[in-house]
Amino acid sequence: MYSFIERSLVGIAYAATWIITLLYSPTMGYPILVFIVALVAAFEMLKLYQIRSLALTALLCFGTASLLVFNLPLLHIAVLSFVCQMGLAVLLFRRKTIQAHPLLASLLCILHLLFPLLIISEVSVVESPVFTIELTFGLLFFIWGADATAYSFGTLFGKTPLFRVVSPKKSIEGALSAILFSPVIALVNHQIFPNYNFSFWLLMGIVISMTSIVGDLVQSQSKRTAGVKDSGTILMGHGGVYDRIDSLIFTTPFLYIYLFLFNCYVS
Repeated sequence: MYSFIERSLVGIAYAATWIITLLYSPTMGYPILVFIVALVAAFEMLKLYQIRSLALTALLCFGTASLLVFNLPLLHIAVLSFVCQMGLAVLLFRRKTIQAHPLLASLLCILHLLFPLLIISEVSVVESPVFTIELTFGLLFFIWGADATAYSFGTLFGKTPLFRVVSPKKSIEGALSAILFSPVIALVNHQIFPNYNFSFWLLMGIVISMTSIVGDLVQSQSKRTAGVKDSGTILMGHGGVYDRIDSLIFTTPFLYIYLFLFNCYVS
């Protein structure tokens, strides 16, 4: 019970930080928050590949952020990240592991982790972003809802392992509950942000709930290859920051392409 309460309180504080900065300081506090998350998560990820260099981590983060200065189209960044995430998913389902060289690990960190975080920073730096504040909130609500539902139902009712080799505790029951709960979150998003209709939110929710599950498994495989349970300990009850954003970073490029195509279709 204590661990559940601890996990819940940390989760609430974590979510509140994102909501407050995005709501009240989208051009200053929010990008700073995303950069800090990127720095910590990238360091934790590189540690899984036996790279413990804060200088390299900072270089990768600042280098990725500087792409905005050169006005590199975020669609190109999303496509590159999408290809990387698909490759990781293929390796996951083929039960292949990555023993990365430092150069490959750094490239993987950029494409898999830093590019998605750069994409969700779009609202802070682009005049007419694809990822508006409303859609960024919608993404976060779906991710948090899917994670909470899968964890809760999986803990209470989970009996059938989803992918035993990679993550024995994750269950098919928990994964299905996350997908089936997405219409509820879609309805909530529609009530809060009525500029987008329910069918838009519903399809978005299905995309997010399915890709978030795969993203969780991809990160679990990296931890299993490294022989660790969590990527870090900074978030009590949740592991590290990389553990907390695994679904978010995997889902983001898929969603960005979906939103881009939707905007092209409606326009």
